[in-house]
Amino acid sequence: MKNKPVDIKYLNIPNICFSLTEKNNEREEKFIKQRMERGFDDSETWGLDHTIASFIIPRLERYQELANERLDRDKEQVQDVDTLLEAMKLIEKDGGIHDWNKKEEETVMKGLALFPKVLLQLWW
Repeated sequence: MKNKPVDIKYLNIPNICFSLTEKNNEREEKFIKQRMERGFDDSETWGLDHTIASFIIPRLERYQELANERLDRDKEQVQDVDTLLEAMKLIEKDGGIHDWNKKEEETVMKGLALFPKVLLQLWW
């Protein structure tokens, strides 16, 4: 007898599934099929900015820890990643509502502007 695949949403492993549906959602059967076929369901695209921020925050935090231990980075490189990380946290906060004050909005815009520069430096 072949084991039935397990839906990743219900494995209780943090930061691998960002589905926004509940078990009793009428579309859950469709979303389970999507998760089994491609690893995510359409609900993750309802607020894709929030989903991306939720995905990247713990990875950027861990990257900073590892890079600080293993790389000889200059202060600007470290600060750029910190600024991007702060922007992602603001994007994620309050469920992605984006109710920022002026300073927070400036931080988000600065962090997002740094994204292309930082992205190509994210290795160790």
